Amino acid sequence: MGTEHQELGPSSTFRLHDTHVVLEAFPDETVAANLGTGRYYSIDLMGAETLELLTSGHPLHDVAAHLAERYGADVRVVEDAVTEFAARLLDEELIGVASRAEPDDPLPPIARASVPFSPPCMSVYSDMEDLLLLDPIHDVDETGWPARTGDVTDRSAPHDRG
Repeated sequence: MGTEHQELGPSSTFRLHDTHVVLEAFPDETVAANLGTGRYYSIDLMGAETLELLTSGHPLHDVAAHLAERYGADVRVVEDAVTEFAARLLDEELIGVASRAEPDDPLPPIARASVPFSPPCMSVYSDMEDLLLLDPIHDVDETGWPARTGDVTDRSAPHDRG
């Protein structure tokens, strides 16, 4: 990863790659899966809040200023952290740079946080790439279970899927 993003700047806006990215929020994290790459991600609460704001159509600088005020942090520190996080999200193909200039809705009202700002964190997992890349509707064996294309297992023997 670590790709330099020429298009990434204070006025950059983003969109979620919702055709191949799914998100599920839990009390202490958000889990994302990129069905195009087979990777999945654990995104901490700060990362989930940042991701939501970044994909709301607001420029990166406005998102950073909003978070800096909410967490009582230096806007330059927050903007550096948000920019780095956005670059990681772009590298992982979870978001893309948006072309529209106007957000749909204003940023939410600022509710002062009781915790200090910390850089958004995302862990990447690739241990289930093969399973996530399976097409469960089309890539199935004769019993209806997902099967990898080019799988070398003997499909003529009965399978115990119990």
